[in-house]
Amino acid sequence: MAFTLLTMTVKPVTAGAEESEGFVFSLSAEEKETSELALLRDDDINTIVDFEEGTTLKVEANEPIKAIYILFDAEAVPGEWDLTYNGKTRIHGQEGFLHEYVEFKEEVTECELGFNKPTGICGIYAFPNGEIPENVQQWKKLPKDADILIFAPHEGDEIIDFGAVEAIYAGQKNLNVQVVYMCEYVTTEEKIKEHEKLDSLWKLGVKYYPETGHFRNKVLTKEDQAIMFYGYGEVLEFATELIRKYRPLVVICPGHEDQNGNATHILLSDAVSEAVNYTQDNAYFSASAEEYGTWNVPKTYMHKKADGKLVLDMGNGVKELLKETYESRMTDSWCGTYIKNAKFDLADAACFGIYRTTVGTDTGNDIMENLVTYGEQARIAEEKEAERLRLEELERQMVYYDSRLTRAAEKGGYVYGKFLSQDFWDLFDKITANEWE
Repeated sequence: MAFTLLTMTVKPVTAGAEESEGFVFSLSAEEKETSELALLRDDDINTIVDFEEGTTLKVEANEPIKAIYILFDAEAVPGEWDLTYNGKTRIHGQEGFLHEYVEFKEEVTECELGFNKPTGICGIYAFPNGEIPENVQQWKKLPKDADILIFAPHEGDEIIDFGAVEAIYAGQKNLNVQVVYMCEYVTTEEKIKEHEKLDSLWKLGVKYYPETGHFRNKVLTKEDQAIMFYGYGEVLEFATELIRKYRPLVVICPGHEDQNGNATHILLSDAVSEAVNYTQDNAYFSASAEEYGTWNVPKTYMHKKADGKLVLDMGNGVKELLKETYESRMTDSWCGTYIKNAKFDLADAACFGIYRTTVGTDTGNDIMENLVTYGEQARIAEEKEAERLRLEELERQMVYYDSRLTRAAEKGGYVYGKFLSQDFWDLFDKITANEWE
């Protein structure tokens, strides 16, 4: 069956920016009209093109493509999908990223995307050689060892409650910051928020793809309603598993104060604050202990804890970044009206209180005080290993030259208290073996 061909000049990811000069790529797919494929380039996350199982989407360019960037529909992420180029096929999508960036390591002018299950795409972009725009999200998975693990109840809380932590420790200090969302929006009428949270995290400097629970978002104002809807035990097990999986040096969760009547925040706060006291116990939710091992969290903070005194430094444009990040969102939730009407103080995102510590009390305003980051631990371990190898090699050389010294003494080859060179001993061995020419 013939392909439908759509050709257009590439548009950068940021709407309204100037188009790239000279670079053109085309999209083609079976049984797709040009007008439908054009929706993949309209810069509107709300417009979706659906592809049936077994469909191939072809990308062709008039010059080598450095990378492609795909925004999938939250309800129809394909999982594993095939990327064919230059006569070979690679599998992508193993991590299930909603926004997936693929960079080629060789010259590619055309490629084919093959979908093994029904797939929805909101947008696709191709980039020639050169700089990739900053807002193109190049996500990675953090398998374990989070310096900071943040438990956010909903999309948007990554800015309002925890934005300062992400901007400072992920964006500026490049630490391993992992964000976990309790509630998902895929099954709600606000699935666009799944895109928004990725945009926000990336803009704030987080580079590790977030985890999201299976708890469907619902507006709940009373804690007993939240317990009945979500199940306290299920949320507790969820928090316990993620703590053991990521082995965080610091856990940060919502507090009870100033939650604007949102019972889900209170429920998650209760669950996380209980979990950190027992994640080192094998018998406590033993399934995750068996899978990941136990973990005793060194420090746990709550957002705006009543007796909290830690206030992060919002200098270097952090507060401005938080405001810009929130106002760039496509939807306006109940929190958005506070920001736009200046009734909501973004400085609250810098306020925390210590809930539990095994490493001593804070003396300043650094969440990582009294801790050695995983990156620093790795550096120290590498230095120790390099020193161990150096000493091991030195010992080997000492043993070797001791043996040469013994031979020299036996054969009269000890001259002025110094070893003779290796070259000399090679010649000496030949002479004694009658191999000298």
